[in-house]
Amino acid sequence: MKKLSTVAWRNLKRKMSRTVLLAGSAAITAFILFTSYFFVYSMERSIDASSSRLGAGLMVVPKGFGGQAGDMIISGTPTKFYMPASVVDKIRTIGEIEVASPQLYLETVSAVCCQTSGDFPVVAYDPKTDFTLKNWTATEKQIGKYDLIAGAEAGGKNYIYHFDNEFMEEWVTLFGKDFMLKNMIFPTGMGTDKTLFITMDAARELNHKENKLDFPEGSISIVLVKTKPGMEEFVKRQIERLNLNVDVVKGSGLQETVNKQVFPVKMMSYMMIGLVLIMSALQVMTMFTALISERQKEIGMLRAMGASRMVTFRLLLMEASFASVIGASIGSLAAGAALYDNRILILQLLQLPMLFPDWSTGILIGLGTTAVTTLIAIAAAFFPVRSTLKLQPYEAIREGE
Repeated sequence: MKKLSTVAWRNLKRKMSRTVLLAGSAAITAFILFTSYFFVYSMERSIDASSSRLGAGLMVVPKGFGGQAGDMIISGTPTKFYMPASVVDKIRTIGEIEVASPQLYLETVSAVCCQTSGDFPVVAYDPKTDFTLKNWTATEKQIGKYDLIAGAEAGGKNYIYHFDNEFMEEWVTLFGKDFMLKNMIFPTGMGTDKTLFITMDAARELNHKENKLDFPEGSISIVLVKTKPGMEEFVKRQIERLNLNVDVVKGSGLQETVNKQVFPVKMMSYMMIGLVLIMSALQVMTMFTALISERQKEIGMLRAMGASRMVTFRLLLMEASFASVIGASIGSLAAGAALYDNRILILQLLQLPMLFPDWSTGILIGLGTTAVTTLIAIAAAFFPVRSTLKLQPYEAIREGE
């Protein structure tokens, strides 16, 4: 096997133009495959996470405020309503509930955030139990007591796309206290985009009239509930039976909205992957048919010198695999570098909260792309090679002259 691979490698170096042609074809295929699957993977990650992003199955609000809660998971509404925080503990006793996280609607403040001035609703949330914001944010940072999360428009529509710059820091003064802007939320198309989120602990500490912040002690505004799959209606009835003097509203629509936005792009990517696979197979088959036709004399001479059909067969497929591995590796590397280097531009153009894979996952995608491209090349080369090897050595020499 080692001698055979050495011969295959020397053949590739001897006919550099042929090698470049094969490797170039594999590089283009790998580039398109990597890019297509990269987008599909990013969107799948985004959709999976959106079931826990702004995706509460149920909302619990004070009695009479169910209509105002409407179909929004986190509305950022300036309307203030309160209920006892003890409601959360009572709700958590229901076994079919996975997570219940409270939020508290505060004031609408006039502030400047990231050089963007305006009136921003402020909402307090609990970072320890939150499941609606953390996966929708631009980075995965630990949130401290006086750290702030801002909606996309609160920080300016383009600020979020440069948020991974570690040198960018922003301080915002709220209720007489300076908060560090620690994270931002991708655009949702809802009131959340203009909302500022602070921690529940900070809100309770700053709850003084001199800070222009005054709400009942030990109160919350809403409980966001994530249930076990398919148990929303059952949990809704269970909460209503607790007689907590609350309205229970089914959460909507944000995940459906994201799914609708992403579905056409996903389908297009899957179609492109399928077409690329078919196109690559046909291209390699056509190319190898032509190359094998040119090399029939060479193959005949090799057979006449004593090489068996199997040895010749393995040698030719090994050449195809070597050239494909080189080309596919270059194509995958080029695609990965281009996508990661231009991720901000891509996010701005698509306006979708895509979660790009990390570097380790990107390397795995590249390795998978290289393997698939190589297998396609070998499979496509199999048929013209097998057809040629059916000829007797003297026939191959004569046809190759």
